[in-house]
Amino acid sequence: IKETLFFFGGIYRLKATFINSQCEFLSKLLDLPPCDRYVKTLSGGQQRRVSFAVALFHEPELLILDEPTVGVDPLLSHSIWNHLVRQSTEHGRTVIVTTHYIEEARQAHTIGMMRSGRLLVQDSPENLLNNYRALSLEDVFLKVCIKDDGKNPLDRETATNANDSNPVAAPIQNSTRRNSNLARNINQIDTSETEHPSSGKSPCFKIPQMSAHRIGALIRKNYILSFRNIGIFLFTYFLPALQASLFNVTLGHEPTGLRMAIVNDELDVNQGRVCNYTMDCEYSMLSCRYLRYIKDNIIQVQYANVSDALEAGRKGQVWGVVHFSWNFSKEFEMRELNGDAADLANVIGSQIGINMDSSNQQIGLFIEKWLLDAFGDFVRDFRRACGNVPEAGLLPVAFLDPIYGQKSTPFTEFMAPGLIISIVYNMAVALTAGVFITERKQGLLDRSLVAGVKMPEILLSYLINQFTVLIGQTALVFVVMLSVFNIPCQGNLAVAVLITLLQGLVGISFGLLISTGCDNEMGALSLSQASFLPLLVISGICWPIEGMPLYLRKVAYVMPLTYAIESVRCIFSRGWGVEKSNVYAGILVSFAWIFAFLALCLIVARIRKFAS
Repeated sequence: IKETLFFFGGIYRLKATFINSQCEFLSKLLDLPPCDRYVKTLSGGQQRRVSFAVALFHEPELLILDEPTVGVDPLLSHSIWNHLVRQSTEHGRTVIVTTHYIEEARQAHTIGMMRSGRLLVQDSPENLLNNYRALSLEDVFLKVCIKDDGKNPLDRETATNANDSNPVAAPIQNSTRRNSNLARNINQIDTSETEHPSSGKSPCFKIPQMSAHRIGALIRKNYILSFRNIGIFLFTYFLPALQASLFNVTLGHEPTGLRMAIVNDELDVNQGRVCNYTMDCEYSMLSCRYLRYIKDNIIQVQYANVSDALEAGRKGQVWGVVHFSWNFSKEFEMRELNGDAADLANVIGSQIGINMDSSNQQIGLFIEKWLLDAFGDFVRDFRRACGNVPEAGLLPVAFLDPIYGQKSTPFTEFMAPGLIISIVYNMAVALTAGVFITERKQGLLDRSLVAGVKMPEILLSYLINQFTVLIGQTALVFVVMLSVFNIPCQGNLAVAVLITLLQGLVGISFGLLISTGCDNEMGALSLSQASFLPLLVISGICWPIEGMPLYLRKVAYVMPLTYAIESVRCIFSRGWGVEKSNVYAGILVSFAWIFAFLALCLIVARIRKFAS
């Protein structure tokens, strides 16, 4: 309760001493629960009294109340009416009250009785009782309604159009005199400071002037709500770092424990199929010599024949079959000696037959690469033992030092920039997609707008709050990526952090747009989650954009994350700076999306306002 009153006190720019005195006074006047109670734990009647306290808090010159004493005990109702009367008589404030309890309105200076949206009569309580010769205001209202029912519809409409405030009763001299005085007072109102929109501009989308004290009050309120549940806050704060850790632990690493069936017909069954080979220049048991160079990630499982090995592959027990013919070493020697003169039978006999389970492309590519690398190492080592040039037996294609990166750049380094930006972006969207919805359901958003808060101020306050959280989340993600898992960054780290923070602001802006346009949490959650997968697959996070169809590439470059990911990737792997178009494009596009989303927020909020 105290936080609520202090929040609106900050919006109205009230001094701390006045806020404290008002809290104490209104607590006694309205018999409020202890100030440290949460509003959500109060009963319906207590919540109405807190709402009433907010309305009275800043002592407005015009106070409009709808059923202020409903559900309130008679003693408290009497106290409330006495306070309203004092506000009017002693401080000159105007109080307009709507109520179904006619008798309690007797303390008002003027009473207007309405029926079906029409004002039937308006006068002081004393004049109404005297003019209608009634003992209670309820009797007055009854007589007025009976008189109104006696008029035909045409006369009723004519009377309404002629003068909405004209009573149906005969004696109206006092009312007419009071209306003339009211009109004279209205004419005396100073309108010199009233701003009139120019004829050529529409005032509907005029950006209002923002106030620092209102923004400060909104920021304090947002921080209080953020830290209210410290467990949830800490979880969301460290969640991006946890996601980055899971990415580095699970993605991009070489698979291990891959079983491959080995069928080596060179081994003698009578000698127990034992590999006996030397490292000299001898064309004997070359199959065993080759198997020695296969990476330990592959588990070699010996099979007696090809049919059993293939059956194991069909059952999913092995990822492939490696077969050596019984005369592999001899045919390999003949192929070396004959060179281009080797016949087809000699070529086939010296080949290593491999049948792969290609159902998993990534594992298949790893195994294929390791088997080829093993053969290259085998050939180089064997030719070196024979006194020949080791590279002479390889393909006449040499991959020299790369321009950027390493010869065997891991896939993790390719995905890291995209994962960093996507983690920060999606976390920002998730944290802001429901903020307006919650406040709208609680009534806090409308109450703030009525108190004079402008929509740009609300957006700016959320941007500031979420950005401070975003800074810490981004720092943790970069620490995990670069320091813990040693992802290299060849360029300016500050520029990469700047682009990531801008993408976080893009996510915050998009989340605010979702929250502005949706009416419930389910719709906001669905929309935010629905945008996740398209961005993941189209923005070049997991796969190069060059692998997409041409028409889809144009769509990809329109996405908020694409240019930013490419910029950070160029900084990480190529060491480029902001002077390169690939880098500064990510900065410019991020700013463009931020302003676009915020502008859409204001437009959607204005449309919802006029539509309602």
